[in-house]
Amino acid sequence: MELRLDKLRPIKMNKKGFEDFTSLFFALAIIFGISIFVIILSYAYGQIQPKINEGLTSSKSVEAGINVTDILQKTDNSIGRFNILFPLLIIGVFGFVLVTALLGRSHPAFLFIGLIVLAVALILAAIYSNVYQEISESANFSSTESDFNIMSLFLDNLPIVILILFVAIAIILYAKSGGQGQGI
Repeated sequence: MELRLDKLRPIKMNKKGFEDFTSLFFALAIIFGISIFVIILSYAYGQIQPKINEGLTSSKSVEAGINVTDILQKTDNSIGRFNILFPLLIIGVFGFVLVTALLGRSHPAFLFIGLIVLAVALILAAIYSNVYQEISESANFSSTESDFNIMSLFLDNLPIVILILFVAIAIILYAKSGGQGQGI
């Protein structure tokens, strides 16, 4: 029996299962990035609001009928709504990650690689959670942190949120594979 090397084809592995687990990092980056952006935006607006109020009040004519205080109050309320809408961001990120998990084929063996990814993601989530807590409790941002209690709740428990997302991805990937190897 002769072994012909030109007839051998390389085995193609579907790495989609691995890519689904790495979407945990995408979820981490989006949740952490938007929360830090909102806290900084709220702080910056709180710093410049008195100056804007003074500048607009002194520059308008009396007959203009513009209520500067009302405009600035509406702007402040809009920034505060990020707190209320943050759970919708979490749901949207979860939905995006779970839909990408539904679109791919995987093999149950990728669960072991996923556990390694989970460990790294949990370490990063704990670090991000601590960084958010340090920033929000600093002297400059302590006044804005109380305005974003819902966002703080999610970020204080970010490792748990990522663990829940991992479990959901693992369930979807295992259910799609039917418990058998389809992805190799």
